[in-house]
Parts: sequence; structure tokens; C-alpha cells
Amino acid sequence: MRFADPWFLALVPVIAWWLWLRARPSRRPAVLYSGVGPLKALPRSMAQRLKPLLPLLEGGGLVLLAVALARPQAGREDSVVSTYGVAVQLVIDRSNSMAELDIDPDPHDRQKVTRLDVVKSVVADFVDPDGDLPGRSNDLVGLVSFAGYVQANCPLTLDHAAFLQLLDDVTIPAVDQRDPTSREMLMTAVGDALVIAVDRLREAPATSKVAVLLSDGKSNIGASRPRDGAEAARDAGVRVYTVGVGTPGQGLDEAALEEVAELTGARYFNARDAAGLRSVYEEIDKLERSEITSVQFTRWRERFLPFLLSGLAMLVLHRVLLDTRFRSLP
Repeated sequence: MRFADPWFLALVPVIAWWLWLRARPSRRPAVLYSGVGPLKALPRSMAQRLKPLLPLLEGGGLVLLAVALARPQAGREDSVVSTYGVAVQLVIDRSNSMAELDIDPDPHDRQKVTRLDVVKSVVADFVDPDGDLPGRSNDLVGLVSFAGYVQANCPLTLDHAAFLQLLDDVTIPAVDQRDPTSREMLMTAVGDALVIAVDRLREAPATSKVAVLLSDGKSNIGASRPRDGAEAARDAGVRVYTVGVGTPGQGLDEAALEEVAELTGARYFNARDAAGLRSVYEEIDKLERSEITSVQFTRWRERFLPFLLSGLAMLVLHRVLLDTRFRSLP
């Protein structure tokens, strides 16, 4: 509750002072009479008992009008999110080498699953607040996957349930190994994937923009080199954390991933098993946390009308009573 024009409330003490002046007994007789003793002994009617209250009716009406002029307002406070904390573009390798069964998802479970399946499980925990990691409930997340060609699987979104469904659909391309053209689909277009991820992040409404690029191989196809994508990311203000899966020197181009991270002001990580991969995403999760900026505002609604109508009604009633039932000679 507030008053838009509170200076009108200064009229209230003025009204009170005016009423006090009017209530003071007058020394000038209104009617000359030989004696009022017998009149004082007469019983007093209800009208006579109520008449002294008429100035209060008038004063109350004036006070209510002063309050109405001060414009009382009632408000409701709202909070609106103005910016997202972090926009995270997850870039995942789905080339043929991601079908290797050399990463155990659980040290107590000897069942073999592909590298891609382990990566998808960890990425799901990275995004989902119900997973083992804290989750990214306030952040925009998007998904790009790549092999010989790049696929933008999910645009940047706050609908993390939809993201997780699209993540689950990421698979290694099924091709005819005897067809040379088809075999290109199983190669690794790291540079093209990074360029597309940066392009998706460029116009994101976020205070911080991040790409997490995971690969287990060397960029060997595509129009762009990993360095080209890194330079585009640097120019767009995007930090690119790179994650190498597997053993350096056995297909993994660790030098290229390190260069990408260094050029964009981020870090390179190597993960040789599921536990290491999980710790990598946990570390990135800690590095890229920012609070949501919100704006609080109050919606004010005018509440002067009841005071105005009540004040006018009291003044009209006062005038009517003075001119009718409580009319008296000067």
C-alpha cells in the first residue's frame, strides 16, 4: 500500500484544526431569552443527543476526500527473469570410433557398452537436475552431434525433457562399409561441428556462452578446421571446453583439442574411463555457473475511489441532515 501524492495528507491536520475551532463554544448568544434554567430540565431527544456528532460527520468526509486526493494504491510484487545464466551447446562425436567398447560405465558392472552410450549417460546427468550432477535447470542447452556430417539435434532450449529425448536418439550412422562414399559418413568433422555450434550460440540471450566439445578422434573431413571453429568462437565470446576420450596418440588428436580450448579461454580435459568423464563434466559444471538476473517490479492499482465516494457521501449526508432533521435557527 502506498500514496502516489502523499502531500495531500497534510490537509488532515488542517481539517482537524478547523473542526476544533468550530467546536469551541461561542460567547455570542444566538437568541436572547430571559432564562434557560427551565429549558435545561427538559428531557433531551435523540436528535439533540446526535447533533453534536454532525461536525465529526463533516470532518470525516473531508478527511476521506484528502486521502482520496493522496491516491492510495495497492501493489503486487512480481519477479521476472530477464536473462538466462549460461547457454551451453553440447557437441558430441558420433563417428565410428565411438562404437568402441573400452569404457566401463560402472566399475562394479562389467557389461560393455559403447563410448557413445557412456557419453550420452554423462551428458544427460550434466543437464538433468534429477541426475547425479547438479543439472542445468536455469540454463539454455542445445545439442550438436557429428561424424562425417554435422547434425543440429536440439536448438538451445529450457525444455530439458525434450533435450534428453533428442540426446537419446543420437546414434552412430549405419552405413555400407563396402561403399566408399558411405564410409565418409563415419569420419570426424570436428571443425564443421564447432562452427555450427558457435553459430547457434551467437544470438543466445545469455550472460555466458559455452560449448563443450567431446571427440575421440582427429578431424579428417569437412570445410572447416578445428582452429577455424575456435577462432569463430573467440570472436563470438564463446568459451569452448574440449574433452578428449581415449588414449592420446591412438587416434585422438589431443593437440587440436588443446588449441581450441586455449584460443577460447577455456580448458582441455582428457577422460579415459567413465569415472574420468563424469569428473570432467562435473568440473565444467562448477566452472560455468552464474546466477540468474531477475527484475522485480510492483503493479500498482488505484484505490482512491472508495475513499472519494465515502467522503462525498458523508458530506452530502451532513448537508441533508443540517437542512432537515437538525435544522436550527442561527
